[in-house]
Amino acid sequence: MQAQQPSVQLHESLDRKLIASIYKQAGRIHLRPIFSDESARAIHLSLATEIPWQLHLNDGKKPINLVGSSFDELPETDRARFMQGVYANAAKGFQYIFNSFPISDVYQRGEHLSLYVMRLYEFLNSPQFLDFAREVTGEPSIAFADAQATRYRPGHFLTHHDDLIEDKKRVAAYVLSFTPHWVADWGGILQFIAPDGHIAEGYTPTFNALNLFRVPQSHAVSYVAPFAQAGRLSITGWLRQAGSPI
Repeated sequence: MQAQQPSVQLHESLDRKLIASIYKQAGRIHLRPIFSDESARAIHLSLATEIPWQLHLNDGKKPINLVGSSFDELPETDRARFMQGVYANAAKGFQYIFNSFPISDVYQRGEHLSLYVMRLYEFLNSPQFLDFAREVTGEPSIAFADAQATRYRPGHFLTHHDDLIEDKKRVAAYVLSFTPHWVADWGGILQFIAPDGHIAEGYTPTFNALNLFRVPQSHAVSYVAPFAQAGRLSITGWLRQAGSPI
């Protein structure tokens, strides 16, 4: 018999007025803790043990998804050749590669509904969280949140972009981080890029944190070093207006 899952709850220490003030001025904010301790532990356990990861990357504007284990099982020389091609593309334009699990899409298909990350997805679309999001962003038009789980391993990255796709009606982007014991030297930093190309600010992966930022805003996830000793675990997505496709 499956143990009862804890309900997802925001942390009681959150100061909504202060959060809203910082977000209004800066257009982004790092919050920790974001969920109750019990909720955060359950989300991390789900990400660490339950998720059927796929390898997610792009070829130009075309997204590509590969079964995660199929890539890992390739001979080392084939994996290296594949990654060399990915890095060559990154040198010329927008490129990403990381493990993902498309929570919104899978939920809408009625699949994997027992996973605890689905309880989080339901919470992100509950009145409790959406009211919180509208209050702290000052954006009453927020109608729903989409979501994907991500895991960045050594060699993974996401080059700079601004998240602006008009028909998606994205108001703000979020990264819910559940990475314990991360070291900044390992990379995987959420970097905000200034107009002059300098890094204006960076958020190191951490545990039970919310990174929230206005769309559009130039940002990237830095290359995860070969010597990183863990996966960068998070749930990411956008807070969006009504009338856009999921």
